[in-house]
Amino acid sequence: MNPSVFDAHIDTLLKLPDAESFLQGNKVTHVDQPRAIRAGVTQLLTAVCAEAAKNQVAAFHYGISLYRVVKEKSSIELLLLLEGCQPLMEIENREEIIELLSFASLTWNGENSLGGGIGSDTGLKAAGKNIALQLHDAGVILDVSHLCDQSRKDLLSLGIRTVATHCNCRSILDNPRNLPDDDIREIASSGGVIGVTFVPDFLGKDASIDTIADHLEHIVEITDITHAGMGSDFDGTINLPAGVRDCSVWPEIFELLDRRGWDQKSIEAVAGDNWRRITLEN
Repeated sequence: MNPSVFDAHIDTLLKLPDAESFLQGNKVTHVDQPRAIRAGVTQLLTAVCAEAAKNQVAAFHYGISLYRVVKEKSSIELLLLLEGCQPLMEIENREEIIELLSFASLTWNGENSLGGGIGSDTGLKAAGKNIALQLHDAGVILDVSHLCDQSRKDLLSLGIRTVATHCNCRSILDNPRNLPDDDIREIASSGGVIGVTFVPDFLGKDASIDTIADHLEHIVEITDITHAGMGSDFDGTINLPAGVRDCSVWPEIFELLDRRGWDQKSIEAVAGDNWRRITLEN
């Protein structure tokens, strides 16, 4: 029996022209409601990555508005991740937006007023520490996925729960977007989860469903089954691993884990139960 999927990172919102494209299906994005339902998806963590846009505030407002409409109408549960919190610092209704958030990443790839993304080597700034603690106190879970090594270490040192919604293992592939084993362990010790991402550049040579499983198994090996999950990054990457077309791939991934000897409870844990647990706890 296929487990229900909680995908902890998709970038589909800012790829959509309107809500109906998600709700009724389309041929442009990796994820839409009809395909996701058929594949067993029950929860989606949808990112608004406004810092990647030329007009950050406009992209931010568009993404938030579209999220509200899709969430209200979708039969899949949607949760919101703000990927790059700089727009949050530039709006008047900050508290209202924070109430919508389930997860937040302080930066995208570059440096902002809060800290350093992977394109920098800047540590977390005072404003970054302050907003991280404010978000944590409001029940928002902090995502380390786009932080550079120094900012990530600074965030981990605050002693709050952290996650990586879409990161892989640096010991398998040495890439700045992948996590060292010590940081994986520290995220786990905070009660967090690491979501393996499908971006080929972060999986390794000849990226495939098998390399997705390799990263999952490494996380489980150095922590335990309760700290590994999925964060595909569908619609956040142009290229996908061999054998992955779109979100319809989920059953094939779980069939592979079964062939590798995973029991059903462990498959259910990484498919979604681990992410559901921490969102309910927060």
